[in-house]
Amino acid sequence: MSVIISEECINCDACRTVCPVNAIVDDMENPTGESRYYVKPEKCIECVDIFDDPQCAAICPSIGTITWDLAFIKENNDHFTTSEVYKLGERKGKLLTPEAKPKKYRSDIPATMRGVGELVEVAPEELAS
Repeated sequence: MSVIISEECINCDACRTVCPVNAIVDDMENPTGESRYYVKPEKCIECVDIFDDPQCAAICPSIGTITWDLAFIKENNDHFTTSEVYKLGERKGKLLTPEAKPKKYRSDIPATMRGVGELVEVAPEELAS
C-alpha cells in the first residue's frame, strides 16, 4: 500500500471506480469497521507501471484526503501488522503481510515523505508557487 484515505473522505466513490487493481473498498466493506473508504494495503501498488500518479489522488475532490503511507515492503512489516489502522487480508489461511508479499511502490517518494498524513496531492494554490 502506500496510500491511505483519511477521515476527510466524503464517500463520493470516485477513487474506488478508478483504482486499476480494485484495492479500494467503500465504508460498508471497510475491514476495520470505520465509516470511511479503505485502501487494502496488500493490493495497492500506487499505480506503478500503470499511471504516472496514483489515480485515487488524481480524481479525489477533497484535497488532503489521500495521504502517503509507508511502502508495503518487508522493512515495514511491523507497521502493517501491528497498527489498528489496518486489517490485512488472508489467502489460504495466511495473512497477506509485506514480508510475505511486498508490493510495488513509487521509489521517487522518499521515506521522509511517507507515513499516515503525508499528502499525495497538492492544493491548486500550491501548484502556482
